[in-house]
Amino acid sequence: MIIMKMFQLNSDEFFEHSDAAVSTEVRAPQENYPEHSHDFYELMIVTKGAGQHVMNNVPTNLSQNYICYVSPRDRHLLEEVDNLYLTNVLFKKTKLSYSPLLKHLLPRDDEQNNSWYVASENMKRVNLLVDQLQQESQLDTLESRLMSEALFQQLVVEISRGRLTAQSNDEQDNCILKIIDWIQINYQQEFHVGDISERFNISSRTLSRKIKQVTNLSFNNYIHRVRINKAMDLLHYSEMSITDIAFHVGYKDSNYFSTKFKRFTSRSPSDFR
Repeated sequence: MIIMKMFQLNSDEFFEHSDAAVSTEVRAPQENYPEHSHDFYELMIVTKGAGQHVMNNVPTNLSQNYICYVSPRDRHLLEEVDNLYLTNVLFKKTKLSYSPLLKHLLPRDDEQNNSWYVASENMKRVNLLVDQLQQESQLDTLESRLMSEALFQQLVVEISRGRLTAQSNDEQDNCILKIIDWIQINYQQEFHVGDISERFNISSRTLSRKIKQVTNLSFNNYIHRVRINKAMDLLHYSEMSITDIAFHVGYKDSNYFSTKFKRFTSRSPSDFR
């Protein structure tokens, strides 16, 4: 058996100048990428497609408008990518001369809730800021470094303002992203597309079509994908039996769970463990 060793990405490979505090890496598309860490911070912004992000052994579904904060203490990988487009905003906290208030808008390094979805209207402004940031960060001048830091601050404010939660009452929030967020929290419940469409006042047909557009999965397969990801986490970090895990993530039949698990991971739950 070949064991792949985790590697570290170093800032001198990605920043134009040693004094630069911000840089960007556009992946269009992003390939599968093995587990790694880096000596800088990163905001990973998903602009298109789907895939799976595994950070510190915890798998998460990637889809459009998803943001993830990655610190130097984290290790992560990307797999099962499908037409996935990413913009990675890299930054060095020790080099930034930003407002002290900005730290309240970014997760703490030890915080577990380090990813979220952003409303579509806010993402339009995020994408414009990222385009400007990409241009400025490639220049090696004092003015460009100052402009990069100013754009970075605006970017952090925008992704904080647009953050979606299942409890949000903002009518401008993108309904599908709110549904995705709700499913991520309530995946253990038994529900069907009609139940969700009624809860969020959206037609079943529109819901199914939009879920497919955002996640590249059908509604039912998206539910299975979320549940299987949660099961992978429990197989890694708990002593629960496979049967108990199946029940815990929302399956009433452990054999059916095993079939779905193998379909999504190409391994049985016992082999994965």
